[in-house]
Amino acid sequence: MAHGEKEIGKPSATELHDRLTVSTSGGAPAISTICDVRLPQLDEDVQLVEAQEEVLTVQMVEDILGPDEDTMCGAGLVRGEALQKLASPATYLVISSVVALVQGMFYTYANATLSTVEKRFRLPSKISGLVTTGNDVIQLVLAVHMSFLAGQGHRPRWLALSMLCAAVGCFLAATPHIIFGAGDLVLVHDSNSTNHPSREMCRGSASLNSSCDSNTAAISAEQYTVVTLHLLAQMMAGFASLMYYTVGYTYLDEAVSKKKVPIFLSVSGSVRILGPVCGYSLASWALSYWVSPSHTPALNPRHPRWTGAWWIGYLLIGSSLLVISSSLVLLPRMLPGARSRKLGELRIVATRGKEALDAFTKTLRPAYSRGREGMWRSLRRLLTNKVFILITLNQVFFWFAFFGYITFKPKFLEHQFKMSAAKANQYIAGAALAATLVGWLATGATISVFRPRAKTLLVFMALLSLIDCLLHICMVNISCDHDIIRGMDLVLETRTEDHQLQMPSVNKLEYHNVSLLACSSECQCSLKFSPVCVDGTTNFYNACYAGCTSAAKANGTIVYENCTCPGDVDYTSIMSTRAPFGVSTGLPDMPTEARKAPAIAVDGYCSHECPTFYMYLALTVLTKMTNAASRVPVNIILFRCVEERDKDLGLGVFNAALALFASIPAPIIFGWAIDYSCRLWEQTCGKKGFCWLYDLDTYRHILHGIPAGLMAGCLLTELILLSVHKSIHLYGEGDEDSCSDSTRTTDTGKNKLSKRP
Repeated sequence: MAHGEKEIGKPSATELHDRLTVSTSGGAPAISTICDVRLPQLDEDVQLVEAQEEVLTVQMVEDILGPDEDTMCGAGLVRGEALQKLASPATYLVISSVVALVQGMFYTYANATLSTVEKRFRLPSKISGLVTTGNDVIQLVLAVHMSFLAGQGHRPRWLALSMLCAAVGCFLAATPHIIFGAGDLVLVHDSNSTNHPSREMCRGSASLNSSCDSNTAAISAEQYTVVTLHLLAQMMAGFASLMYYTVGYTYLDEAVSKKKVPIFLSVSGSVRILGPVCGYSLASWALSYWVSPSHTPALNPRHPRWTGAWWIGYLLIGSSLLVISSSLVLLPRMLPGARSRKLGELRIVATRGKEALDAFTKTLRPAYSRGREGMWRSLRRLLTNKVFILITLNQVFFWFAFFGYITFKPKFLEHQFKMSAAKANQYIAGAALAATLVGWLATGATISVFRPRAKTLLVFMALLSLIDCLLHICMVNISCDHDIIRGMDLVLETRTEDHQLQMPSVNKLEYHNVSLLACSSECQCSLKFSPVCVDGTTNFYNACYAGCTSAAKANGTIVYENCTCPGDVDYTSIMSTRAPFGVSTGLPDMPTEARKAPAIAVDGYCSHECPTFYMYLALTVLTKMTNAASRVPVNIILFRCVEERDKDLGLGVFNAALALFASIPAPIIFGWAIDYSCRLWEQTCGKKGFCWLYDLDTYRHILHGIPAGLMAGCLLTELILLSVHKSIHLYGEGDEDSCSDSTRTTDTGKNKLSKRP
């Protein structure tokens, strides 16, 4: 050892001798007795110190772990002892949990407002599904390189930079509203407007839009802008997500001992679960307000044309991310406790000789960035790691099902159970909160206390996958009896791809359709879908189909009066239709005596009660619980199946695989399949836009059937993992046992001493 260099933190041989030979009072054994027992132990301790002094020096420790300054909190002039007291695992747990919470708010808020954005900008589900993949595209492109470089750098500051990018993305997501406002699709529902009632009443002045070219160009500009900006927003949020799930997770894993990692993960995950709950609650609150706060609509939130203030939440989430990024900058490169723990491991290994120390240090994360040196060797180690490949495949199945399901579930609730977007999000938030908290906390606490082996955890994961599969199969079979929307079938028959209206053959119409056709043949109704409820019992395509000839406003809501067609319709029919505007039917008028008294109608669907909704909600709670319960075991296996030097890159490869095979294709494939179930499209100048009505049986089978099959794939991979479980060391028992070797002999000496007569 060079002159002046001293092994860090270890007492000298003289100090050890003094400690071991301090005599005690009050009946202590004779000194010769003590020496007989303790001197062999003293010789061993002296040998350990001398061996460490020969191998481990101050310079070597700095080369391996970095200088002590790396454990100091602060940035620039913002430093001090008071700030340094916050350099603890608890502080990072709080900050990282808040980061996870706000990130979870962004993604769930984006999903919860997706159907409203589709409606506002006339986007089909496959396009909106494409937008949600922006977050995963950036992870696919950057995951491998950025996780490797950030893992060798100042991880909290990389995380802070990513949060700043996510904040900018939130502001970009709200920009389309600032540019385009509420748009023409919703301005017609302004309570101050006088055009809306007459446009949708019998003998109104509706006509085809004569300025299709200009309107189409304007709509296309809006669509391109919103898709581009939301895609950028998702990409920036994806960069933040990538940093959190790679360097953010490894920083947490490094901050505490391996025994405490499960409970720390469960606490962090539980707080993160509040993110989706807060996101859905925020969406529910925002969507309960009209998209343009300065206008008061003549609609209620249950009306399918209600468009909520989808953009408000993005501003609030972006502001929160700005505050979080400033706190992350102040964290040290490595927490003091983590450095002390690594130093203790180095001391133990140093007693085995220089070769053992060199071999051990190669498995550690380098203290200084070495560029891309060793990245390809790390990739090769990861790609030949059977456990890593299998757990990645397992999570590809899981997240494919999750992303597709959660993206289109709010829309499903709106259509299946006739809920407003705000109310649908309230139910999702409530169902998610308690169930997911129980799943995370119960699993994390159980693993921390009982420390089950890998085989037990894999059996538990397989059982959860089986239950999840069965729950989705059950949800496939839960449906409601849907009210009839009279007039819709004829609209579907008369629409053609070039938007020209053709009169259907009278011979093809049922009796009840002929009756409705005769009633509304001279009304010149538009094809605009704006359902009304007549006398609280019957839904019509719009007020014109019901034969309503006048309207009045009551408490800001339009009430249609003198609706004569409901009295002419056979109410036992399965579906009623109407004649297109401007087309003569040639049918005789219905006899006057067959008509009933005129009725009244209000905007929106009739009140719809569905008892099976509560059964569906209960199954949703169980599904959330099983999904949450599997998170802690998966993360622990993922952390422990790779070497420490490969951990950051391993998580990067893992996230890239999820992006490529799950996050990107899932919303697109689900969106394409769900579009296939659409029955009624919003059409502007012959171009498809938002889907108003779905074949709900097909929608339900797609939304729940695909996840059921994918969870069966999860079960299969977990059964295969059981065959290689012996290579998974979850708690680092070998390292922890080694760390206790230095005290084990002393404990033995104490036991011998206590047994002497």
